[in-house]
Amino acid sequence: MPNDENHIKPANLSWDAAGNPYSEDYQDIYYSKANALAESSYIFLEANNFAERWNKLDGNNFIIAECGFGGGLNFLNTCKFWCESKPTNSTLYYLACELNPFNKSDLTRLHKQYPELSPYADCLIQDYPPLHSGIHSINLNFGNHHVVLILMLGNAKSMLEQVWQTYGFRIDAWYLDGFSPALNADMWDEELCSIIADLSKTGTTLSTYSAAGLIKNSLKQNNFSIKRKSGFAQKRHMLVAEYNPADKLQKKLQQGWFQLPETKYSNKSAIVIGGGLAGCSTASELAKTGWQITLIEREPKIASKASGNPRGIVYCKISDSPDDTADYYLASYLFALQHYQQISKTNSIDWQSCGLLQVAHDKREQKRQAQTMKKFKDTHFIENLNAQTASKLSGIELVNGGLFFPEGALLNPQALCQAYTLHNNINCITNTEVLKLTFKNKVWLVENTQGKIAQAPVVIIANSHDALNFKQTQHYPLLQNFGQIDEYPSTKLSSTLSCIICAKGYISPANAKKHFIGGITKSTEPMLSDIDEIVEQNLEFTRTINPQLTEELKKLGPSKSRSGSRCSSPDYLPITGPVENNISCRRIYKALNRNAKKKVSQTPEYVPGLYINVAHGSHGLTSTPIIANYLASLINHSPLALSNASINCLLPLRFLIRDLKKQRL
Repeated sequence: MPNDENHIKPANLSWDAAGNPYSEDYQDIYYSKANALAESSYIFLEANNFAERWNKLDGNNFIIAECGFGGGLNFLNTCKFWCESKPTNSTLYYLACELNPFNKSDLTRLHKQYPELSPYADCLIQDYPPLHSGIHSINLNFGNHHVVLILMLGNAKSMLEQVWQTYGFRIDAWYLDGFSPALNADMWDEELCSIIADLSKTGTTLSTYSAAGLIKNSLKQNNFSIKRKSGFAQKRHMLVAEYNPADKLQKKLQQGWFQLPETKYSNKSAIVIGGGLAGCSTASELAKTGWQITLIEREPKIASKASGNPRGIVYCKISDSPDDTADYYLASYLFALQHYQQISKTNSIDWQSCGLLQVAHDKREQKRQAQTMKKFKDTHFIENLNAQTASKLSGIELVNGGLFFPEGALLNPQALCQAYTLHNNINCITNTEVLKLTFKNKVWLVENTQGKIAQAPVVIIANSHDALNFKQTQHYPLLQNFGQIDEYPSTKLSSTLSCIICAKGYISPANAKKHFIGGITKSTEPMLSDIDEIVEQNLEFTRTINPQLTEELKKLGPSKSRSGSRCSSPDYLPITGPVENNISCRRIYKALNRNAKKKVSQTPEYVPGLYINVAHGSHGLTSTPIIANYLASLINHSPLALSNASINCLLPLRFLIRDLKKQRL
């Protein structure tokens, strides 16, 4: 069914006496009344021959995609079989498309009927995303077994298009489990099957309960060889299929400057330059997937610069704009929350999930928040509060209400970086400045004044503004600004503060009788004489929150202050991904200098094995987890947690394309 709104319409359900859900939208059942789990095992697990295939994985990952997630029973049943099959050192990736997902209460109601799935269902419910369109990547750990659910909420065709790349990952097995073709033809037609074929490789399998002529013809037209077999219970037939294209070339070579490189590395060793949030998180993500990492930091210890602040906030840079950046901001925030919650279970990072209130402190902010709520209504991650409710919730008298993020949080960035680097696959080299990068015989040589420090086929530059010191990345438009965080002892009034409050600046609730205030940034490095001035400006920002609080803290004065530099970009988005060969790409896309709308079909030329991860600005705690995951997935040739549209917003090559189109080169 069409859904033109930005938010997703939840499934409209009724329930029979036995507790089985029925779709009122499509007038169809979700599962066989005979035995839903037996049906799932027969049609999908057995038909795709997982028992034999998973026994031969030998450490390789496996990718399943489903059209029609519904209540998630196929997913949970697959997780159960995955864990019972015990494939060693492998990750199961499960991509699922759903236009009308169950809300959390209906999902819980359904899962209660299947106690054998409860270990898996409980984890899914805990991390179930808000019902907002887009890609939601969820990392689930069941003992020693790792499963990544990439839940794509939206139209299956458009969502699958958003993850296809010329040299991207390919699916190992498909589940087609939409409603009956007679009731929902879009989920079975030739157009969808064409996209499915584009995301498949030779030998990819597919199974479905339906044996309708529409799906048979659609699959045949897209190089799937099909077989009909006995259906489940009273159903006469079902289909199994295998992708066997006439040639090995993809029939659809969608190309352009936004295409990512082909990645194949037999030697899983990498060098990460920079020991802040960006570098440490990237090192951690790669180490978890079996890579041996050398992390090189210029300072005597990691997280010595901006990432060494005693506290930082996980902040949602919410946007009411219709462009793709808004989806990226939301995806990074939701991903970060789940990521830190998992880390905090086993590491001391001073995780304080206290909620965050963005105060509507002036008319401009009030208008922005009103527009935001139109876009993000009916989602659990944001609430619009009036002044009275906001005052009660925050524990302090407020003149204005605002947007409340119940899961907004504080943590210790320095402790987080330490937790990242505890992995046995990470070797930290500190007090060492990298001066030169040389690529020779398919290996990067990393050197300082004494000579070679390390070598590896992959290098990730994550040293903030110092990325400009390397000739391979000196062309990026990196900006530098400076921020300051001030620490205050708590007062009688301030100790009642129960959540983070942001206006022009922010103040944290007391932790160990300490508050942290931040806000002012400067484009030039602050002198010692500037510190008192910045303290005053930071504190002045709290006046829009509560003037009495400002006066109390002003009398006490800060116990300490800490300033640090941040790297940002002209469009305020991170610069992250593969590093392009700037000279070659200028030549490839030079036609854009004369005609900005010119269609250039050539793919970019990238520097082999070189990646960058910088320019997170003041939102590093929110953005670095999903970016690190993206880079690790790109390098590992695994499904990405970001859509193509979001990746295009982050791709370092965007600045060269922009400058060509604007005739700046």
